[in-house]
Amino acid sequence: MKENNNTTNTKNTGSMNIKVSVTPMQNQEGSLKANASIILNDVFKVTGIRIGISQKGNVFVSMPDYKTGRLDDNGKDVYQDIAYPVTRQFRQELYDVIVKEFNAVMGQEGQQAGEE
Repeated sequence: MKENNNTTNTKNTGSMNIKVSVTPMQNQEGSLKANASIILNDVFKVTGIRIGISQKGNVFVSMPDYKTGRLDDNGKDVYQDIAYPVTRQFRQELYDVIVKEFNAVMGQEGQQAGEE
């Protein structure tokens, strides 16, 4: 049995080596269920990735962002992405490996991801 709640999975997508670490959130009452980080080609780390489950039951990945301090036309906060995939192909590859690791970790956690 593991001593901690996070695991790391590695996937090589063509020339990109992606290591994913997923840590379930302590309080999973809302839509957000876990945090993740990735390491690209063993040289670049991205943290602050959030994983959740929508009201329709779909897993979603939210890349790191910050609140800009501005409001949109409806008075809601405007957020700016910090890091994100540039191409549709890499986005799909990255999100697939993150969701795969999320499902593996949450399966170990007693299927908490399916409960809402």
